[in-house]
Amino acid sequence: MKWIVSLLLLWAVSANAQYLDSESCNECHEKIYAEHTVSMHHKSSIFKDEVHRKVKEKVNKEKYSCALCHMPATKNLSSMIRGMEQPDPKSVRQKDGVSCFYCHQINRVYHGTTYNINFYSYKNGEKPTFMADLNNPDSSDKHDSKKNKIYQNSEVCMGCHSHKQNALEFEVCNTQDAQGATSDCIGCHMPKEAGGAEKYNKRGRDTYASHQFLGIHSPEMVKRAVELKLSHSTNGLNLEIINKMGHRIITQPMRLKFVKTIVKRKGAVIWSNFAKSPLEDKEATFIIVFKDKEGKKTMPNRAVGYKINRNLQAMQSKTVHYEIEDLKSGDLVEATWISYIINPKIAQKLKITDVSLLKEYKGSSITLRIE
Repeated sequence: MKWIVSLLLLWAVSANAQYLDSESCNECHEKIYAEHTVSMHHKSSIFKDEVHRKVKEKVNKEKYSCALCHMPATKNLSSMIRGMEQPDPKSVRQKDGVSCFYCHQINRVYHGTTYNINFYSYKNGEKPTFMADLNNPDSSDKHDSKKNKIYQNSEVCMGCHSHKQNALEFEVCNTQDAQGATSDCIGCHMPKEAGGAEKYNKRGRDTYASHQFLGIHSPEMVKRAVELKLSHSTNGLNLEIINKMGHRIITQPMRLKFVKTIVKRKGAVIWSNFAKSPLEDKEATFIIVFKDKEGKKTMPNRAVGYKINRNLQAMQSKTVHYEIEDLKSGDLVEATWISYIINPKIAQKLKITDVSLLKEYKGSSITLRIE
């Protein structure tokens, strides 16, 4: 019964509708379209995201359950999820990923136990109504416009970014904060930029929300995510790691994030919190590894629990103490936050070739001179 209900809900999302591809938005929204084309929303489908494609191929070559959020505008969503049809590289709806049309058609979010689902109220044959948070939004020959509060409180993001259970009813990802409420996703990931929402800047609007959907792919966002503090004690160092995000440090199970701390004396490194791998420092490394029914490492689709779960909740902090007895006056301590979009070991197993996915992103850093 559960899967029947799910399929009916999916139909509500992908019912036949007049589709405007993202490129058509460029006619009036040049800045926003340019931003969207470099965003992970635009690159969400298996045709543009190498990691997503290779995970899909490894997990299930026939069914594509991830299409619900990675290729939501397609007309044959239910068929792809059930394995009756396969993704089509010639389909504009599918290559569009999480398109402008799709996001701005959402009028409410269904909150489910397994995952959430987006709904829209489009009636076939009518000019589409685009939802947003602007007061007195403009309509055009392409679409009507309407203010909707779910865009104001970021609930619209929770249709895809809330949580996800696998078929074994184990939650493999969660982007909600520790209290189970949504933080200001839009305010953080879609910061205000100078200019109007469309190229003619109607009604004198002088700011608009960026549509790059900034996240771990953005060096600026990585620098804002975590704050570091260092202090010297009688028997070593104290490193405080503060999660400034409105969600857990690790929300996507393939990430690797850690703090690299070193001590320099006269320019030479005399101490480091790890020698080869950040995993050597369990307290300053954040990572998720799933286990299957036999307790072995596994992919999210077969997970029943955690083999390793080193995380930090929204807006929380932790202090790591390092015993270093021979610190001397003049020694320089450096701590740097580092994020990987995909854990290098996982990237190697998946044979990832996109170099932009393999590089390290350096976040906030701090130095302390021993007195």
